[in-house]
Amino acid sequence: MSRFAPTLLFPLTVAVGASVASAQPPDLVTDRPDQTESATAVARGLVQVEMGYRFARGGEADDHQAPGTLVRVGLGGRTELRIGHAGVVGGKDNFGAGDSALGAKVNLIERADGWQPELALMGGLSLPTGAEGFSSDGVDPSFLLSLAYELSPRLSFGSNIGAAWESSPGQPDQEVFVIYSLVLGVGLTERLSGFLELFGNRSTMGVNDPDVSVDGGLTFLLTNVIQLDAYAGRGLWGRADDLFIGSGLSFRLPR
Repeated sequence: MSRFAPTLLFPLTVAVGASVASAQPPDLVTDRPDQTESATAVARGLVQVEMGYRFARGGEADDHQAPGTLVRVGLGGRTELRIGHAGVVGGKDNFGAGDSALGAKVNLIERADGWQPELALMGGLSLPTGAEGFSSDGVDPSFLLSLAYELSPRLSFGSNIGAAWESSPGQPDQEVFVIYSLVLGVGLTERLSGFLELFGNRSTMGVNDPDVSVDGGLTFLLTNVIQLDAYAGRGLWGRADDLFIGSGLSFRLPR
């Protein structure tokens, strides 16, 4: 789930200590399984892969997605490149490849002690690379502002606000949505964490009621660079899925 050089030779022990600290690998901070994107960017030279399976039911229709995959590449300057693919999507006996995505995240304010939030800006494009009937058939931009607070050593809060454009096959115009999320995370043990989240969207056209959903889940660190996750949720309002569940695997490649 979502989380995100001293002065020269004064004294020598401080400089040596700082060198050792900077050599420590950063914490594994993922953008899954919750809907809230973290405010932390992957460090320069690292590659992080986040993938999973999702099942959703809306009315009489079931939908499967696997393996939804996001590859995050640290570029330096607190910036990461993001390459995604929806995987194979569909239900019953009708499956096909979903669309791809390309984007970037820039960390504007790093995580710090006290009440200063961590802040990041994200932008991306959904690309119509999917199979016929499973693609939006359009290039759809989106952007998000991500904010994160460390409320205590074991409690954190995150939030996203942004907008997304969505194309539909056969429709000449894109629909624009305001999207948002609020998440509360808690460290249960050194390796096990949980979260509870509220998220949704509203069309700027105002044709339908806003979609609102709630979910919760767990993440477990197998090692410092491998994480397992599981989550479940349900729609509360609008056209949101009646229920959804999923699980995933995230890992970081060594430098």
